[in-house]
Amino acid sequence: MAARLGKIRKTLYIIFAITISVLLFLYWQNDTLQVTRYSLKFSDLPADFDGFRIAQISYMHGKTFGKRNSRLAGRIRSLDPDMLIITGDMMSSTKDDSEAFLDFLELFDNACPVFMCLGNHEQIAELINEPVYNAYIKRLEDRGVILLDNKKATITRGKGKINLYGLTLELYHYSGRDSGYYDENLFPTEEFIEGVLKKPESGFNIMLAHHPAYFLQYASWGADLVFSGHIHGGIVRIPFMGGLLSPDRVFFPEYDAGLFEAGDSKMIVNRGLGYSVINIRLFNRPEISFAILSRM
Repeated sequence: MAARLGKIRKTLYIIFAITISVLLFLYWQNDTLQVTRYSLKFSDLPADFDGFRIAQISYMHGKTFGKRNSRLAGRIRSLDPDMLIITGDMMSSTKDDSEAFLDFLELFDNACPVFMCLGNHEQIAELINEPVYNAYIKRLEDRGVILLDNKKATITRGKGKINLYGLTLELYHYSGRDSGYYDENLFPTEEFIEGVLKKPESGFNIMLAHHPAYFLQYASWGADLVFSGHIHGGIVRIPFMGGLLSPDRVFFPEYDAGLFEAGDSKMIVNRGLGYSVINIRLFNRPEISFAILSRM
C-alpha cells in the first residue's frame, strides 16, 4: 500500500512539474518582450544620420505588458531611440481594445518622435464604426503620434534629411491571397504607390507599410528601408523553417519576420506584440525591433 501511494505521489509530482513548466514556457513565449537588434549600412544615408536609432512595434490588439503597458514603454525608452515607428493594427477591427495602445503612448510620453502607418484592422474599424475609429485617431494624435496615412514627413538632423512615407494599402491587397483565384494584377504596383504617395523624393527614403508581401514593389518604387509587420511572425515559428501561417492564410509566408534585402533596399518585418484570431504565440515572442543606421 505504501509503495502504491509513493508511486501515485511521484506521478502527481511529475504532472505538477510538467504543468508548471508548460505554464512558465507559455508565459515566456507570450508575455515577455524580445528586442531584435539590427545594424544597417547604407551608402546614401546622410552623414548627419550616421548612428540614427529607430525602434519599431506593431499590432498590439489590446495586449499589455505590465500595468498600462508600463513594461513596454520602459523597455523602449531604455533603448534611447531617435524615432519610434509603429506599423499598424494597434487596435482590433471588431472590438475597441485601443486603450492598451493609448495607455502605452501616455506612459511613453513622447520620449522621441512617434510615426505610425495604418494596418488593415484600423481600416476595417473605420468601415464598421467610423465614430469609434475617428475618436481613436484623435486620441492618438493628441498624444503626439504623427499618422502617415498615405502621407510623407521629412526628418532633419543637422544639415541632412530623410523622407518618411506611410503607405496605406487597399483592403483588397490583403484579401484572398490564400485562394487559387487571387489575381496578381491586384498587387499594389509601383504605379499604384506613385498614385497615393507620388514619386519618391531624392535622398534617403524610409517607408512604413503594414503588409510585407509587396517588398519588391516598395523597393522598385524607391524605398531604401521598409518597416512592416502584419504576419504575426507566422504565429508559430518552426525551427529552421520560419513562420507557419500568415493572417492571409498563406503557409510559410516568404516575408515572415526579420531582415530582408532586394538590391540596395532593406526591409524589417516585426513580429508584433499581440494576437489577432489565434491567441497564442510559440517560438515567436512579442518583439521590439531596434535598428541603428550607419553609412557604408
